[in-house]
Amino acid sequence: MRVKDIMDSKPVTVDDSQTVFSLRELMILRQPEAILVQDQSKKLVGILTTSHLATVSNVEADEPIGKVMIRHFKRINENMTIREAASLLSASDLEALPVIDNADNLVGVVTYKDIVKDLVEDRSDQRLTPESAVVYLAMTKDPESEEYWLQKVQTNGFRAAITQVGATAEKLPIKLREATIVAAIARSVIREDPREKFSVSNAVRDIYSQLSIINPGLGGGFKVAIVRGEGRIAVAAFGRCGHALANGNEQIFMGGNII
Repeated sequence: MRVKDIMDSKPVTVDDSQTVFSLRELMILRQPEAILVQDQSKKLVGILTTSHLATVSNVEADEPIGKVMIRHFKRINENMTIREAASLLSASDLEALPVIDNADNLVGVVTYKDIVKDLVEDRSDQRLTPESAVVYLAMTKDPESEEYWLQKVQTNGFRAAITQVGATAEKLPIKLREATIVAAIARSVIREDPREKFSVSNAVRDIYSQLSIINPGLGGGFKVAIVRGEGRIAVAAFGRCGHALANGNEQIFMGGNII
């Protein structure tokens, strides 16, 4: 399947000379995931995503959209595979990207939700393991996909929990371990048992070892997922490290242990 099969072929577009006031009206009426900005010659010159639109509230209503739009962004070709598009979208740190044809004409927009929906359907018949399930859970970015994977994990007879962790380099090992164990106990993934806590702690230690090698001396912010099943525990942390929090690529780290 290609991007053109899942994209929105009728993206919301505006002229870069329109005002922020008109943009707010459009947001209320259409509630788009993203708004694409074109100049008078219909050339794509900017993009506004849901999260970026939230910052527009501090801008004067008569300011042109061109002053608040994102000017530097990637474009996805309509013939790319879904996985290629997912990689570009993840690296861009935006919820949506414009789609172009081979002649660089704007033909649509694809969002993170479009891609997640397709990947979820694509994997629906594949057997889940604690290791694969924990990666899917850690990489969810909206409540809908998070709930989907939590239910799918439970359907497979596994138990799961999700938490968020952010800390400096000095505190990250402790924060990772404590937050993961607390979340696992709260969601009945493990019991208040020293041996089960030790299993989770060992899995988290695997994650921190990877972090220390790839990003030595850096803290970070991560979404952590824990899945228990088939006699073992799997933990995955997905997020950014240290100074990369502002604009670096997200990374996934994983650990496991027998329980």
